Amino acid sequence: MHSSTTAPPFDTAPRRSAQPRIPGYRLIRQLGRGGMAVVYLAVQESLDRQVAIKIMRPSSTLDEAQAVRFENEARVIAKLEHPGIVGIHEVGRTLDGDLYYVMPYLANGDLGERDYRNDEDGLIALLRVLLDALDYAHARGIVHRDVKAENVLFDNADRPQLADFGIALSRRSGEPRVTSDGFALGSSAHMSPEQARGGTVDGRADLYSLGVLTYELLTGELPFRCADALGLALMHAQDPVPRLPADKAHWQPFVDRALAKRPEQRHRSAQAMLRALDRVEQRLHPQPFWHGWRGARSWRRPLLLVVLGLALVVVPGLVFAPLLGPPAAEATADTTSALPAEEAIAAPDDPAAAVPPAPAPAFDEALERARGQLATGQLLAPAGANAAQTYLDLLTADPDNADAKAGLETVLAALAVPLVERARSGDLDATRERYRQAVLLADQARLRDAPAFQALQLQARQAMQARAESEVRAYERARALAWLELAREAGAEGERWDALQRRAGALLQPGATARDRGGPALAFVPRHAGASTLPAPLLMMREEVGRADYARFADATGRKATRCRSRLSPLRLLDRRDWRDPGFAQREAEPVVCVSAEDAQAYAQWLSTQTGKRYRLPTRVEWRHAWQAAPPPPCTGAGCTARRGTAPAGSLAATALGLNDLAGNAAEWTADCAGVDAASAVCERRIVAGSSWRDAPGGGEPPLRELASDRGYDDVGFRLVRDLARDLQ
Repeated sequence: MHSSTTAPPFDTAPRRSAQPRIPGYRLIRQLGRGGMAVVYLAVQESLDRQVAIKIMRPSSTLDEAQAVRFENEARVIAKLEHPGIVGIHEVGRTLDGDLYYVMPYLANGDLGERDYRNDEDGLIALLRVLLDALDYAHARGIVHRDVKAENVLFDNADRPQLADFGIALSRRSGEPRVTSDGFALGSSAHMSPEQARGGTVDGRADLYSLGVLTYELLTGELPFRCADALGLALMHAQDPVPRLPADKAHWQPFVDRALAKRPEQRHRSAQAMLRALDRVEQRLHPQPFWHGWRGARSWRRPLLLVVLGLALVVVPGLVFAPLLGPPAAEATADTTSALPAEEAIAAPDDPAAAVPPAPAPAFDEALERARGQLATGQLLAPAGANAAQTYLDLLTADPDNADAKAGLETVLAALAVPLVERARSGDLDATRERYRQAVLLADQARLRDAPAFQALQLQARQAMQARAESEVRAYERARALAWLELAREAGAEGERWDALQRRAGALLQPGATARDRGGPALAFVPRHAGASTLPAPLLMMREEVGRADYARFADATGRKATRCRSRLSPLRLLDRRDWRDPGFAQREAEPVVCVSAEDAQAYAQWLSTQTGKRYRLPTRVEWRHAWQAAPPPPCTGAGCTARRGTAPAGSLAATALGLNDLAGNAAEWTADCAGVDAASAVCERRIVAGSSWRDAPGGGEPPLRELASDRGYDDVGFRLVRDLARDLQ
């Protein structure tokens, strides 16, 4: 007999092989794995040479349409032939349909394995190769989009090559590159602000990434570091460029320009960045004049002689010109006419050196526009049409322009007014935002030391500390500390700040325990709880007043017991029942019941006398506020079933503020009157808050009831609050 088996339908589809299969190549081992691809070491069998093959992973975030576009772009990139770019031998798909590239295998590792912190000459040579490679790619409309140390490889001759144009973009495609999850393609640690936003990018995005890489190679650290990608993107977009160590300060103008937030403020091209790199090298190795003479070629020497001859004529003329008394107007005209060309050569280190000065009419129009924006209060908004941005653009075009600098100082002075107003109103977030905008503006304009910014900082920290003191008086610990931290950011220090810091740190936190001498345990209830806000914070008894404490009060004052009713039978007076015998057995640790609202108020007066602090019944607003600040968890388990009588304090789950039995043991009297006798002006009915042992367990809002204030009830007790008002004065 022959047996046969039939594969189930889900087995009929072809299975993926354990290892990718590419005709003509033998895969040896994995070299690396990324989020979207795996790189293998392989042998190209026809030529018997080692190659690297990058294969897109099936679990890639790219969908099929994006993969097709990726493949088309890769074919364009494969045409790049430059000694500083790792070429692509072949583009195709595996037998399983996954996209792959075949590249040379470079066995000398990547840039991340090398240390250039003490080899600035080597770093300059490396950057020249990378900039030349980027210039070649950019000239052909290709933007790399992922320049980082891991994508710079070294061949057998130790020559650097820029690799992994896998997410490069042809500028002619005009499409931003964003994943289906909304994240821009690229490495966030090196990504330009516009690329992180998923916006349109050009070659200046690569120059930004190269600036990040330069900073990293100089210091061994990234310029911006954050645990999450969004926070890191915000730092790239908002935070000022970090300062380099003193021994690397000659690189700062180069890095500042490369890491400018806006593309138009960066080097215009890789060639412009190469020229800036030349200036870094000149500062690193300054050469005497005669070095150029000795090293000049023979055909250049006559030219140098001409220059020397002119110098011998011109310099004495400049020295003795004042003595000969030429017309002032002519001297000024000659000097200013020579300045633009001379400045373009002599001041290339400025971040705006490569930006040509604006024509005079356009410059004057921009100045008038900035003054108009300033006059109408358009300091920082709207975007692209505000005084700060207009003046900054002018300063970028002409870094020494006095009008632009004066205008920016005026903007900073004007920003101080709304900043102080926001601090006085207590708007912490708005104050922080406005102050950091002012700091960013001062950094971009290089006006940190300007009197206007110094005055703004002084006013800011004074207003911030004043607000912190107000928060301390209001017992707002977290807000006081936040204001003090912002004040320190604005330069606050010294005795006043230290004293406020100590006072704020000593304030109680929500739920913290306090106890007056001879008083009960209290929990701190903050002023703010969700949508509820009290005029002031307060202290509330952690537990309802117990039988033992009430007995001491009754013995000390001789107060007579109030007759007790059952809330479910209000018309039946239980004559022989009172707080000592409520109709069920109680232990000393259980809450006192069968006491009236008048009894509770009398107890509060007695306790105030004992402690020297003012105790009272809470209002229903205060009671509900304490409940909202940290509602008790839903009651579950055997302890939540209906029972006859109260339970010891703490038997039910406490709230997050540490308040025991706020719901489910005894309902509680409040100070709120629900009905006043017109003739006697006596409060006849008061509000009772919360559920009791008589109520079915459950969540939701605590109930409020009206009960006669001169009677006790066998399921109603009370707890007191203590005012902090006098403590805060």
